[in-house]
Amino acid sequence: MGFTIIPKCNNCGYTTDSIAVGGGRFDHLTRCCGPVLNTESNEIEQINLYDYAKKVIVKNDFITYESVVIEITNKNYVPYYESSMFINDSEIRSYNWNDKYYKRSKNFCPKCKTYNLDFLMDVLFD
Repeated sequence: MGFTIIPKCNNCGYTTDSIAVGGGRFDHLTRCCGPVLNTESNEIEQINLYDYAKKVIVKNDFITYESVVIEITNKNYVPYYESSMFINDSEIRSYNWNDKYYKRSKNFCPKCKTYNLDFLMDVLFD
């Protein structure tokens, strides 16, 4: 079960359409959405986090059956679960999806460049 959030800045009033977090009952293995900052357009967007980070096998050793795997990320996006995107205050609650944590308030606003962005709960979906 996933949910949607609405980003809203308390300083400048910046807001976007609702953003899905997680996946539904039928697509959770191929789709895990989340809010990210698009560094080219300077906007908050929703992307499939499975497409954000890909694991690539760069070497297979057929004698020992061990592989060298690296993770490649899309440099145009910064997910809002990264520590640079929020002020780490232990009193602020988080929205959780698997191992991803999105702070409910004190997130980075791309328009006014302050940490006054809130993620408001919208709806649950399945």
